[in-house]
Amino acid sequence: MMDLPESIREKVLRDVIDTAPFPIGVYTGDKMKIVLANQSMIKTYGKGPNVIGTNYTEILPELENQQIFDQLREVLYTGKSYEAKNARVDIVVNGKLKPHYFNYNFTPIFGAEGEVYGVMNTAAEVTELNVARQQTIEIEKKLRLAVESSQLGIFEIDIKKGLMRGSKRFTNFFGLEKREFTLNTLVSFIHPEDIALWHNALETLSETADLNCELRVINNKKLQWIRFSGSLSESDDKENTIVGIAQDITVQKENAQELMQLVEQRTLELRRSNDDLKQFGHVISHDLKEPVRKLLLFSNILKEDLDNDKKPRMSQYAHKINKSAARLTEMIDSILNYSSAGSPDLNEVVDLNHIIENIKEDLEIKIVEKHAVIEHKKMPLLNGSKILFHQLFYNLIANSLKFSRDNFDSHIKIDCSFDSEKLLITITDNGIGISIENSLRIFNVFERLHSKDEYEGTGLGLALCKKIVERHNGKMIYVKPEATGAVFEITFPADILH
Repeated sequence: MMDLPESIREKVLRDVIDTAPFPIGVYTGDKMKIVLANQSMIKTYGKGPNVIGTNYTEILPELENQQIFDQLREVLYTGKSYEAKNARVDIVVNGKLKPHYFNYNFTPIFGAEGEVYGVMNTAAEVTELNVARQQTIEIEKKLRLAVESSQLGIFEIDIKKGLMRGSKRFTNFFGLEKREFTLNTLVSFIHPEDIALWHNALETLSETADLNCELRVINNKKLQWIRFSGSLSESDDKENTIVGIAQDITVQKENAQELMQLVEQRTLELRRSNDDLKQFGHVISHDLKEPVRKLLLFSNILKEDLDNDKKPRMSQYAHKINKSAARLTEMIDSILNYSSAGSPDLNEVVDLNHIIENIKEDLEIKIVEKHAVIEHKKMPLLNGSKILFHQLFYNLIANSLKFSRDNFDSHIKIDCSFDSEKLLITITDNGIGISIENSLRIFNVFERLHSKDEYEGTGLGLALCKKIVERHNGKMIYVKPEATGAVFEITFPADILH
């Protein structure tokens, strides 16, 4: 299933959940908004088909005094699962309050940061089983048939004799033909790591009179999850006998895992989107300033030359204005495409040489002011996002120019090397450098090592650089140089090379 495209995998998962023979629901928030309910759960509610998006507390107000809402909130607040066995639940169906009996679970759903944001409700209705306990043997036989048809297996355990008897469906869980076998036979099917859980469940019978556990069993090398629910029989002729039901919850467990993975993926995408918004603010407030600054500078010079009738230089300035305007348009288009796509395309062909030359054009005025030389080797073509790689090198080069030393011409060098395992890019400058004690803080968001009076900026630049590198499965570190200046090393896996 994991080999299927995400959209198909999600559809298959939802179809499986919707057609599952047992109720499944997912609730979020203090009012327990219903965000998912399969057909079996909708039928259990008995309130019609249009329940998705409504609050659980509103469509089933009759549960208010039955402690069920308190149980749900306890799971939401504490992150601890809750399980009820043979619990009576009175539900209004067709205008009448009717008693029902359920084995149900409230399981917390955690986000990527470990917070509880929802509760998954699974249930198996055992109303007929509880009614049958109060009826004749003939009704009990009919109940057994009903349980079999609902894909539940029934069993009895004679504790003194160490024997177990089960229905046909129950013995099928273990691939057994005999309906009676020893408890040791059952234990031989239980996953080694879960045997202690089984023994503990049996030992607690003397205190609770109930048997409740979920175990992994291995049948013909196939792993299955089985839920056991039972209690000590109240019949006089079945003293020290456990009567219960078993349910194959393998699909339920797998679906829950798939659902949690989807939630984690959506949470990661949301976090990336928030990071992108921060980056847009940085781009708009800093990167777009340079082309605008050049437009203003050369338009003012052009105006002065028009006043002084210096026509030979007018064409040169007009060319620079046009080029800066075109560059500004290109950057704005890239930002708009980036934002409308929701997530950057990491499979574009990126020419680092072209990107560096564009950045040199954008920063032309600062380069002239700093008497800077930007030296770079022939850079390779990469697979990645053009706008993110532009942002990466823009921030690094702009930082080197910003933090240059007074009375020294700025020199920025960009080297690269690669082999069959990795691509290494090194950016070196001869600026003021970064002290050892500050080198651990430079990648923190909004971390400034200098006051705003000394150097402009938000403290986002290097933090964004690190995120862009990690977005492309790379690593970025600061290397303390022997001489004055700063050295950054960026490493990517070799498969980034185009």
